[in-house]
Amino acid sequence: MPASTLAASTFLRTIFTCVLLAATAAHAADKPATKGKGSGPLLTRAELRECMARPARIAAESEEVRKLQAANEADKVQIVQQGDALQEQLATLDRTSADAVAAYNEKAQARDARVDAYNAANAAVNTRVEALQAKRSAYLTDCENRRYDEKDEIAIKSGK
Repeated sequence: MPASTLAASTFLRTIFTCVLLAATAAHAADKPATKGKGSGPLLTRAELRECMARPARIAAESEEVRKLQAANEADKVQIVQQGDALQEQLATLDRTSADAVAAYNEKAQARDARVDAYNAANAAVNTRVEALQAKRSAYLTDCENRRYDEKDEIAIKSGK
């Protein structure tokens, strides 16, 4: 093979290699830098924005639920104490006095009404707990195990 043909062949290989490397680099630049776990389609920027906001909302709601549970527990303690006091009063109740029996019955009915209110409030709190658990589960499904573009995360954090 003549030297000029060999030089031309080497030159063409070099050019082909450069073009191939440039095309590979351009293709790699088009791929987003991803973060997150899992596979499947990337979160859109709107979905990522929603996913980034959810933990704060879930934490705030968790705190509200904890406060409601604490208030219910305090109410329960008072109801039990009131019931114990009524039991003691019943032991010493003068059953021959209509006024004493009526006063006791009035206190017992007030406690029963308070128990009913407690049960209703407790049911409402339990409903909120179940809803909160569903929101946590939905977050794990919708966000935690999904990938996203790192550029979208940076844009969202910068206020875009």
